[in-house]
Amino acid sequence: MKVRKPAASDNVVKIAGDAQAWSRALSTVFVDLEVEQLNTKQKLTSQMYRYPFGDLTFIRAVTRGGAHLVKRTEALIAQSQDNIFFVGFMLAGEATLMQDDHRAELHPGDIAILDSTRAYDIYVPRSFDALWVSVPRYRLEGRMHALADIMAQRIDGSTGIGHVASSMLSAALDEAPGMQPAEANRIANHLLDLLSLALTTRREASGTGRTTAYRASMLRRIQESIEQQLDDETLSPEGIAALHNISIRYINKLFEREGTSVARWIRMRRLELCRMDFEDPAKSDQSISDIAYAHGFGNISSFNRAFRARFGLSPRTLRNIES
Repeated sequence: MKVRKPAASDNVVKIAGDAQAWSRALSTVFVDLEVEQLNTKQKLTSQMYRYPFGDLTFIRAVTRGGAHLVKRTEALIAQSQDNIFFVGFMLAGEATLMQDDHRAELHPGDIAILDSTRAYDIYVPRSFDALWVSVPRYRLEGRMHALADIMAQRIDGSTGIGHVASSMLSAALDEAPGMQPAEANRIANHLLDLLSLALTTRREASGTGRTTAYRASMLRRIQESIEQQLDDETLSPEGIAALHNISIRYINKLFEREGTSVARWIRMRRLELCRMDFEDPAKSDQSISDIAYAHGFGNISSFNRAFRARFGLSPRTLRNIES
């Protein structure tokens, strides 16, 4: 795997010193973190290169030295407002990502995701080179199913969908310094869809308990059914429950594993599809209202409010950025 070498002109943060210095520095680059140096005899240094990539941020960490542990603790989370995910992509060396009861041992080309709102550890045995992609929660929340189940799960970058995702991440990193925001956002859409597909495939292949597998399968069928009906303004939780011969209470119980409800899921997916259309040059001649109506929004004022609440900017502002 060949990756562009960072240039002297890139935005770089240099880190050295003891565990406290490392903790302070990493907390300014990522989220609030603690660092434990497990091999104090071996000097630990790093250069962190930051590249904006649409509304994502690429952070390449080239670290030299001995074993260390990076920790996102419950205490740090309690004092933090961060609500993002980190996609970890190993370029050289190795690292182990741990969150909840999951453990992902990453080697070059491998990928895994961490949630900054829950505690995690990253164990690094020696020098390594990794790309960390900071992803706003709204970019993953409506895309990936059963988020709690797929954190710190290894995506094998050497084969299948994982290999395609790994290759795309590598290419995106190479081009990130010169990428325009509009181009980067369109690439990010495809990249996040690929990661979602890779994790879904991995989860299905690994197998779960019979009851859990049944619920996951039912949830997936419901979500696929919703996807096919998002342009229907009359789509409702009651109609979805009736279509699948289950109660509203049970359907919302299924969606609780996503940290949401069926109504909120419908709105998330509609808003994400609208955003993707606003980012698509081929649809630049379509009006904001036409796109909103096409994805099931019946009132343009409420659509604009919901869009701004979710993405932090208006549809018109996003379009101006894309153009």
